[in-house]
Amino acid sequence: MLKHKNWLAALLALVMLLSLTACGGGKDAATPEAPADTGTETQEPAAPAESDLTEWEKSSGIYVTDETDEELYEKALEEGATVTLYSISSRCTKVADAFMEKYPGLECVPFDISTNDLLEKVSREYEAGSPTADVVHIKDQDGSMWKEYVANKIFYNYQPAEIFSHIDPSYTATATPLYIELTQLFYNTEAYPDGSPITNLWQLTEPEWKGRIMMQNPLDNLAWGSWIAGFCVGEEPQRLADAYKDLYGEELALSDGCENAGYEFLKRLHANEPVYTSSSDEIAEAVGTPGQTNPPVGFCASSKLRKAEENGWVFAPVNLEPDTGIPAVNTLYIVEGNPHPSAAKLLVRFMMGGTDGDTSGYKPFNTLGGWPVRDDIEPAEGSTPYSEINVAPFDADEIYYNYNTVRDFWQMLG
Repeated sequence: MLKHKNWLAALLALVMLLSLTACGGGKDAATPEAPADTGTETQEPAAPAESDLTEWEKSSGIYVTDETDEELYEKALEEGATVTLYSISSRCTKVADAFMEKYPGLECVPFDISTNDLLEKVSREYEAGSPTADVVHIKDQDGSMWKEYVANKIFYNYQPAEIFSHIDPSYTATATPLYIELTQLFYNTEAYPDGSPITNLWQLTEPEWKGRIMMQNPLDNLAWGSWIAGFCVGEEPQRLADAYKDLYGEELALSDGCENAGYEFLKRLHANEPVYTSSSDEIAEAVGTPGQTNPPVGFCASSKLRKAEENGWVFAPVNLEPDTGIPAVNTLYIVEGNPHPSAAKLLVRFMMGGTDGDTSGYKPFNTLGGWPVRDDIEPAEGSTPYSEINVAPFDADEIYYNYNTVRDFWQMLG
């Protein structure tokens, strides 16, 4: 492993490079290669022995997860009565207001920051030895939060058992999950009143849909680069191969240069000339505008469902076979070295929905197009139960180590 300062310099260089790319940017060849042994890296390690703890780990009690809200509240008041939240969502201001209402005497300072700006800011502050953020809300769609921040003890996962017993362990192995969003295929319900014209992912590769599929460019956007990588790793290629056989009644034949069904799907999708836009809003508008006779279909963020009524969009998502790709899981981390660790723990618990029945800290995120990770919190009214939606498995290691390979494959397609 690189020494601390050298690693931070490399990380900051990567973050600055990412910030130059449009719409969140993508990884490049500077991404560290996989170490020789990666067999069990996706399991959150047990707390280190007392002798192995850093001074901040000892003083913060970051590995202690059995404190009550009342105990943390008292400690937070003693720490300085302030907690700072860096978030990729504008809804962080609602969270802060609800937190301060529940815990008088504590001040929550929220910052709504884009992903790249957040990472650059928190990394610079860490390198300078003066962290400002206590808690970070961000997505780990490519595994880099786990591999580069948690593994290097810049971010810590905080997972009290009384909350996390209500969460599927597949989502907690590498992160503290807050809620789930999806990249879904949408169709125009006015033009297709009898239901989606597409039910299987492979139908998007048929001539009928050439030039009529909207999405964002995986070369310009980290989230979309992660999305295409998800089709090519783990068990997903076999799921795609099975879906092809279910649709066409024959085995999938792989083209030269395609090592599995995921790469074959991407090659055929690319050949169908998808139309790129810069945002999910543009896709939602293009697909969902009323009065169209031959509208496109489009992949966009599930969160656009909550904007449909106000914009007059007439669209709906498709529960595709075998799925529409990996989930976009919003995650929470506590920042190393922060001066308010008890307040940070209390805020994470509050945002996760707490344990006393008061879910006001989670409520701002429980909207149509997002799904709670907890099995004891009901999703927003009108939501399709998450258990009924076809979603690809997410493996932080698999995505992280294959991201560049898949992205380069897409770029090679021209």
